[in-house]
Amino acid sequence: MSQRREDFIPSLYTRITARVLNLQERDLPRLLAGSGLDPAILMPGDNTLISAQSQMVIIDNARALYGKPGFGLVAGSQLTPNTFGPIGYLALSSPTLMRAMMALRDFLPLRISFTHLEIAEVENYLCCRLKITVPVSEENRIHLTECFALVVKAVADAVTGEALPDLKFTFSYPAPSYAEKYFEALRAEVSFNAETDAFWIPLQFAQYANVSSDTQSYQRARDLCEEILQSAPRKHLTLADRLRQLMLSQPAATVSEDMLARAMFTSKRTIARRLAAEGTSYRQVRDSTLAELAARHLQETTLSTEAIAAILGYNDVANFRRACRRWFGMPPSEVRALPSDPLVTSDLRLRASSEH
Repeated sequence: MSQRREDFIPSLYTRITARVLNLQERDLPRLLAGSGLDPAILMPGDNTLISAQSQMVIIDNARALYGKPGFGLVAGSQLTPNTFGPIGYLALSSPTLMRAMMALRDFLPLRISFTHLEIAEVENYLCCRLKITVPVSEENRIHLTECFALVVKAVADAVTGEALPDLKFTFSYPAPSYAEKYFEALRAEVSFNAETDAFWIPLQFAQYANVSSDTQSYQRARDLCEEILQSAPRKHLTLADRLRQLMLSQPAATVSEDMLARAMFTSKRTIARRLAAEGTSYRQVRDSTLAELAARHLQETTLSTEAIAAILGYNDVANFRRACRRWFGMPPSEVRALPSDPLVTSDLRLRASSEH
């Protein structure tokens, strides 16, 4: 049976799972039982995209084959940044720790479409929250969250070249029977029964420089990821992605919830529910898109503030100025005075997303 949603994950991750379990060829059907997949997908070089539904069946099978609790931590320990291909390379070549996390935020859905990373400044921390956008069992949610925690920790350690102090992880589920293994695996403060599944980086380390970063390598890696994003099948876009595209096709501020619902042949209530399942909302997507466009126009063009407001769909330039203060904490003139640099633009985008 095909999925209504087109969520996917490369077969590479199932190959890694099979290796972690030390499976032999005769054992592979047991790992794939009930998934509808042929063991041929586990051969080297295979690039099959596995549906989220099939992947959850495989995780269930893997947990049963492992026969002990905590398989997510075991599997996650094998997911190095290089596992993620160009996305991992982009993270590892990022100039700062914050930039590395933003690389995962921007491009991780290309690799695992049903995972999304939200980043925001919360008090004195850079909070990196994991969102899983498909229905999963509690056991599989914990498995995926454990893998995520180890991946972001591996990226942070690789970028900084050391284990930074005062990092912490929060998990929204109760402490499992093997909770002590979290401390051993993550080497950071860990707490359970929290409000969110997140990795917390003290803001004082967010701009920690990557000593092995190279500007040209970073830009090449980012260009490659952008090319992959542009070539990704449209059926793999999230609803939030489709909303952004709709906003980019016309004055963004004019795109209403009613317009989006009509374009998607559904109701506003359904749109709100689907966006909530993706960990976002119409207002968040709208404001983050408007903020990024505003920052780019102000920094990369000589258009007047009035012209930019009109391009974005603001009938009243005063409303645009108020929006800039809300997004960036400063008026358009001060945004324009900032250095015209992609890194600065990304920082402005992060600041705007933190407001919601």
